Amino acid sequence: MSANYDFSLIQGDSYKWAMYLDDGGTAYNLSGCTLSMQLRKGYYPSTLVTTYTINVPIGFTAASMPEGIIGGLCASASGGTIYVSLGATYTGQLTPNSTPKYDIQIVNPNGNTVTTILRGNIEILDEVTRL
Repeated sequence: MSANYDFSLIQGDSYKWAMYLDDGGTAYNLSGCTLSMQLRKGYYPSTLVTTYTINVPIGFTAASMPEGIIGGLCASASGGTIYVSLGATYTGQLTPNSTPKYDIQIVNPNGNTVTTILRGNIEILDEVTRL
């Protein structure tokens, strides 16, 4: 189920995206699963920039990442959609012209299966405007 998604962002900017998971044409049921994401300056044991972990309550529905979240994960339990937010607080810690790594994993409700669903590299571009 793992896919690669490499992208660029400007140091100190917020970045959000959503991904839809399907299981043979129907939305993947995330009810009771645990989602985890880590962002590191390189492969483990490199410096950890941020880590997010959430448990998806059965029946929880999210149409988007809630406003005001400075970084984290959110998911729609039966809708198969995962929302990711990397806040400016965290991307500001990244070095321009570097390529940190991330991945997102699902742990099933029984805790006996771990699946990496997305992984990749982030190209960090230098910002020009500083507040």
